[in-house]
Order: sequence, then structure tokens, then C-alpha cells
Amino acid sequence: MGLFSKKPVACTVCKKEITHKHRPKKEWGLEYPLCTDCYMRTLEQYYSGTYKQKCTVCGIEQKITDLWEPRWQWETSGLLCKKCFDKKEEDFNQKKEFCGVCGTRLGFFRYNPKSDWKIDGQICRKCWDEQKQSRR
Repeated sequence: MGLFSKKPVACTVCKKEITHKHRPKKEWGLEYPLCTDCYMRTLEQYYSGTYKQKCTVCGIEQKITDLWEPRWQWETSGLLCKKCFDKKEEDFNQKKEFCGVCGTRLGFFRYNPKSDWKIDGQICRKCWDEQKQSRR
């Protein structure tokens, strides 16, 4: 078979034999390939708001239009409900603005702890010096 062969393939949803393959969007959670009918049906459900998906943190199933996309800094895949999104946002801002050890407000200079220190977030200079002295 060549590179451009038109070998028939089966749809992963309805198992119908197809010649033209559609690639589903990664948010849909479906395998490639899809037939035209399954692709259009899923596309319609997804954008009309009837498509439901679970929150990746709490697992509550909601309409896709009610879920929030996480920030890239959180290293989270999937969508979040409003409550989980707000909780993650607050936690992220807390880690960004305050020292992970003593809790003081961080100034202009912030220090990233070494991975073997097992400290979550950034730390102030005083805590950095203390950690460095205690690990010698």
C-alpha cells in the first residue's frame, strides 16, 4: 500500500465503514477516526451546550459551557467547575505572593526552593538562607 491509499476504516463510535476520516477535538475525549455523522453530532452537542463533561478535580458532571479552562501554570489537564477553578486560583495567588515557609509577603526578589527541600511555592531570602544552612 502507498502513502495515499484510500483503504476503508471503521468509525470508533458507530463502527460504520468510512472512507473520509474526521479527527475529533481533544476536549471530546474520543478516539480517531470518526465518520461524518458522529463528528457532526458531537460537534453540535459540544457547541450547543448539551454536551456534558466531568470536572477533573471534584468529578461533578456539568454542561461544557459551565466549565472553566485551567491556567497553563497549574499544569492541569481537563476542565474545572467554577468552585474548583476559584479554589485553584486562590491557592496559586497565595503561593505566588507569600513565602512558602514563613508566610511573609514576597517583595521584588523571590527565591525558588531546591526540589529536594520539598517546599511548595517560592520563598523569601531569609528562609532561603536558613534552608541552605540547615541542609549543609
